[in-house]
Amino acid sequence: MRYLDSNVFIYPIFYRGKKSDKAKSILAEMVEGVSPCVTASLTLDEVMGVVMREVGRDEAIQIGRDILSLPNLRILDVTDEDIMRSIKLLEKYPRLKPRDAIHIAVSINAGVFTIISDDDVFDTVSEINRVSLE
Repeated sequence: MRYLDSNVFIYPIFYRGKKSDKAKSILAEMVEGVSPCVTASLTLDEVMGVVMREVGRDEAIQIGRDILSLPNLRILDVTDEDIMRSIKLLEKYPRLKPRDAIHIAVSINAGVFTIISDDDVFDTVSEINRVSLE
């Protein structure tokens, strides 16, 4: 089981190249059932926010629906326990931003210790392993 950061969804929408191709491959493996994944509801907020800003509201709504319908993707709520853990992570890792800390907390609390992300700040966190899109 792997945790998908928002850039796994964003790269195939807006970019072409190696990172986009890897993100598409990861999503395809998930859809085919080869590698089920999880993400947080926060991820949909981030992805839809970027799409809304760059393309428009209707497109953002459709992307949200598309993500919700992906097979083998479990979308996790962000709980009080996740926020408490994210605060502890922020205290421990000065480079972390609050959203990144929430992603990590949701992942850890779900028992998932591999995060797929293009964000190298996750490399500073010893509790998880990051798989890059490179």
